[in-house]
Amino acid sequence: MLAEQNEKRFTAALNCLCKNISRRLLPLVPKLADSVQEIRLRLSRPLALVCPDNTYYLTQNGGLSNTILNGAMLVVSKADIVDTFNNICNYSVYNRQNEIVNGFVTMYGGHRAGLCGTAVYSNGGLQTVKNFSSINIRIARQHYGAARDLLPLFESECRSRGLLIVGRALSGKTTILRDLCRCIGGMFRVSLIDERQEIAAVYNGKPCLDVGLMTDVFSGYGKSDGIIRAVRCMSPDYIVTDELGADAKSIRQAVNSGSGLIMTAHADSIEEAYRNEGIRTVIDSGAIQHIALVQSHRITAVKQLITAEANAVCTI
Repeated sequence: MLAEQNEKRFTAALNCLCKNISRRLLPLVPKLADSVQEIRLRLSRPLALVCPDNTYYLTQNGGLSNTILNGAMLVVSKADIVDTFNNICNYSVYNRQNEIVNGFVTMYGGHRAGLCGTAVYSNGGLQTVKNFSSINIRIARQHYGAARDLLPLFESECRSRGLLIVGRALSGKTTILRDLCRCIGGMFRVSLIDERQEIAAVYNGKPCLDVGLMTDVFSGYGKSDGIIRAVRCMSPDYIVTDELGADAKSIRQAVNSGSGLIMTAHADSIEEAYRNEGIRTVIDSGAIQHIALVQSHRITAVKQLITAEANAVCTI
């Protein structure tokens, strides 16, 4: 069942690519669906498929290689970039301008396309991006059980008042956060602030991914706006959001309301997290009681858990 779901999600992501690339990748779906994390298109460079253990490149004959072989690789053309960009935007670029300016477009199913091109500034601010040279499609997957190491924090009377999940890029933070939201959303009132629209993957008002029976999704809201509105309107037991970015005022309002906060942040270790000024500010606010470290690109690899007040690390 899980393999079938991964194949469907991976195929949906491929449908956003240009035909030249998608038709070459479709025969490889059963082989790639469980492992590919990113599909990277770089102008005049080989198409790259990023997996946890390695990066693979697509050859002209439809094979995969973990090294670049001159003359044998499928090289991304300008037409490939343009057609993929138009597919990502559903040929309605104007309606996606806010996302484009922020550097990414979220697609059906929660897949996210990161965009890199030439910035256009006007009136003192970034207005749009043109002449795209790179597109990075990050594959969204639902891994049931990814957050099982964290569930004991929420299953007792002394449940955690706040949790920060830290790890490096592609370590599985968002996947774990999504599964944790699903699990605690069956026990508590949860408000999910899904700024980048990739955790719940709301499409036409309906979450495409399971984030919990009692979870209310604030899709596309900025973190601070979403937190304040959640506190005012939904009286959540927990507020969940991916990546730090909320201002101190909204975090204080959440803490004062009695809502717990669950967030993620980039850091290679808990010690590094403590050295980060932004993370330290959130910890010092009293919003975070526990910090979990995710490592090794393993979805369930929550390596360390720390009680923030005691500053004492325990391995789990």
